Amino acid sequence: MSKTKFGHYLKFVVFQNLAEHKKTMRRFTLFTLLYLAAGVCLTVFALQHLDMTPNVKTILLVDAGLLYLFAVFTTFPFWHQFAQQSQARLSDKPAWQKNFVAMPTAVNYAPWFLIVSVVVSAISNVMSHPWATETTVSVSLGLPIILLSVENLFVRNQIHQ
Repeated sequence: MSKTKFGHYLKFVVFQNLAEHKKTMRRFTLFTLLYLAAGVCLTVFALQHLDMTPNVKTILLVDAGLLYLFAVFTTFPFWHQFAQQSQARLSDKPAWQKNFVAMPTAVNYAPWFLIVSVVVSAISNVMSHPWATETTVSVSLGLPIILLSVENLFVRNQIHQ
């Protein structure tokens, strides 16, 4: 292969990989922004309230750090490839197993159950102890769980379409 043909081939491969990566990033830009926004809100809340104990601030900042980490992960292809591969493995199974998985099972309802249980728990905490910092911490711990579950549902919906 001549040097110019190799150069054109290399450019083609690089630009093709960049185009595929851009498609992947566009798909999860919304979740990247959601993770970043939630992380920024928790960081601001932890740093502006001076009356919090150091343990509460640490919990809020660690939770915000997890959200920032998830925001970075959503820009990489491996983040959603796991969900796509697991859905592909399910579609390769025999018909009776596909029908079993298509039926209402715990696996299909797990993200919904997590979302509802976290929201109900947060509402009960806020109703019993309004404006308490401990309530804010317990509610903030549910943010990554809710966002991860919603992202899982979104990926599953994209695969089924």
